[in-house]
Amino acid sequence: MKKIINTLVFIIFSLVVSASAQHPDSLIQNLVLQTNLDTLIHYVEILSGEQSAIINGQASLITSRYAGHAHNDLAADYIHQTLQKTGLPTYDQNYSSNGRNVYAVQAGTTFPDQQFIVCAHYDDMPSFGAAPGADDNASGTAAVLEVARILSQISTPYTIIYALWDEEEMGLVGSAYYAQQAAQAGDNILGVVNLEMFGWDGNDDSTIDIHTRPVGNSLQLAGFIEDIQSIYQLGLFPVTYNPGTTASDHSSFWNQGYTAVVFSQAFYGNDMNPYYHTAGDRTTVFNLGYFYALSRLAVATVAHLVHYNMILDISFNHEIIPGELLLSQNYPNPFNPWTTIEFDLPDSRFTTLTIYNVLGESIATLVSGQLPAGRHTVLWNASGFPSGLYFYRLATDNSQETRKMILLE
Repeated sequence: MKKIINTLVFIIFSLVVSASAQHPDSLIQNLVLQTNLDTLIHYVEILSGEQSAIINGQASLITSRYAGHAHNDLAADYIHQTLQKTGLPTYDQNYSSNGRNVYAVQAGTTFPDQQFIVCAHYDDMPSFGAAPGADDNASGTAAVLEVARILSQISTPYTIIYALWDEEEMGLVGSAYYAQQAAQAGDNILGVVNLEMFGWDGNDDSTIDIHTRPVGNSLQLAGFIEDIQSIYQLGLFPVTYNPGTTASDHSSFWNQGYTAVVFSQAFYGNDMNPYYHTAGDRTTVFNLGYFYALSRLAVATVAHLVHYNMILDISFNHEIIPGELLLSQNYPNPFNPWTTIEFDLPDSRFTTLTIYNVLGESIATLVSGQLPAGRHTVLWNASGFPSGLYFYRLATDNSQETRKMILLE
């Protein structure tokens, strides 16, 4: 049942966010505009030891975040106090003598037991002279802190967990512990968005990596992020990898069957940071506009996921029984003004075929009645409707399927 419900949640999210690029949500747009590059750089410079900060009441300089270094714990203290400043309850998860995850919880107002996690790892690697780890992964950590700073100002139907993992560089140790504990507790994690290295764009092409696998609704979540980039016109060019890498913390959640993705700079797209894991990994080599755009994508993605719980005019109250309905993609698609929709019924049943606009409003009912088993063909004349994205939903007593279509002028 949980898997069915989670699938329905992502169908609903798809209906909400798959609007045309001309129709960004005003609330989300306002939150995106609050993303502050100076704040992001401030976080990174403190975490990478480029400037000091008041930590635990005294001026301190973080010289390393490596798990074996004393200042790894100092970095965790800084993260903890930064999250606390949002007013959210903040926790340390001490899973070993050296290992410490830090996370804050923003409880959902309507569905507090259903969670989304936005996360990054805060530890870094040692090197000769110590690797400051500005890109890997103070940049992702800074983006999580910025998402928390912005979204903590609003109420959201779903719970958000802002998590920073320790010992990723040691083998995803911190996130693996958290994911295992969550699975054992039966936590209803709807999706995990992992932020990994946002600072380097050596060829200035604005390409980003999205890594996904067919685990839970991870494929849908990757497509969701692509849609968000398009809607808010952030100037990025996503490339999705499936099967994606298992070399970062989202993989810990895949191992427990949870929906998860990671997005980052084009590490796998032939644009690897040459200062990766070296003493040269500093903010001085950042592409600041790119860092800012990726951080804005993080804000928009998480805000959309946790803010919109459903389209009220579309009720998804029935379980989907796989294989019962065969709803084909309409053709032609895109179309103007006529299109054909075909579907198969395994037996005679009461059936509805309804068209919805991007606001979730029912605009046409093409079928409503008892139909025999077999293949059915329905034509829709969209004359009089504006061009844009539409959805058609086939529903019977115990099954339903939804697809997208595009009307052109």
